Amino acid sequence: MNRTAAIIIVNHNTGTILKECINSVLQYEDKDNLEIIIIDNYSNDNSRLIISELTQKHNFISSIFTDSIISFSAANNLGIVKSGSEFVLIMNPDIIFTEPLLESLVSLMKTDEMIGAISPALTGIDGKFQRNYFQRYPSLKQFIYYHSVLAPLFNKSAKRMNIYLENQDIEIDQKKIFYTEQIPCAFFLTRRTILDKIGLMDENFILFFEDVDLSYLVAKEGKLAVDTRLKVTHLGGSSFKTKDNWWMHGRYIVSMIYFFKKHYSGSKAFLLKFLVYINSYFVLSIEYVKKVFGIDDQYRINKHKYLLKLLKG
Repeated sequence: MNRTAAIIIVNHNTGTILKECINSVLQYEDKDNLEIIIIDNYSNDNSRLIISELTQKHNFISSIFTDSIISFSAANNLGIVKSGSEFVLIMNPDIIFTEPLLESLVSLMKTDEMIGAISPALTGIDGKFQRNYFQRYPSLKQFIYYHSVLAPLFNKSAKRMNIYLENQDIEIDQKKIFYTEQIPCAFFLTRRTILDKIGLMDENFILFFEDVDLSYLVAKEGKLAVDTRLKVTHLGGSSFKTKDNWWMHGRYIVSMIYFFKKHYSGSKAFLLKFLVYINSYFVLSIEYVKKVFGIDDQYRINKHKYLLKLLKG
């Protein structure tokens, strides 16, 4: 049976949240037009039991269990290949439906063939719009203003955020369709025909920038839209920040460099990598001087040593 939309969910040790997610989908969506494919990425919690219960109870829910931890892109690709629906929704397990979404979004895409991908407004459990998930494409200025040693010198004004980082044009109180440069893979609804044309997700992105890359490629085939007339709750969206974990920061920057190499000029990619090297060596030099006086920041040392290791590796 051909179904209208396939929901692809990659799960890793989030079994309880996944169950809540699936139950919310079942509460609001037409199950006859839906297929759900869960890829369990080598979980060691109660995920396997929960997923097995879901697949036994609902014939439109299927699962794939990996034999080891693989990248987010690779896991999603398993689901995309298995699915057969006209529309594909890449979605996180921490998304909670609070109203019917898919029929309206699919209908909009069928009416406007210029839309390549679409998302509802993502809101946290506090009800606030998660603007940080609808960003602009990365740039050299973005690295300098937000990731370099010079970042504290710049006041994070709304004006500069608008120009270099977040899409400040989206207003959740204005119930209409906005267009953006990026849509997050927390909720990324696109067309099968577009995925057939651009290919599967790039598995060279080990961590971070998978959705940036996907947005960039889909945008060549159609507009990226955010329908603020519809909302979905994103449970984990407000807590994940790379500055809180030095190894995540390293992976983020390396993925950013790879994105530059893939989509921008060679000179821009070289310049970004050069700036990253200079920035890290400068920070380490300062920290080693501070170490003489016993006031060094071991977190910053670990962060930049790990980043340099990734760059050289």
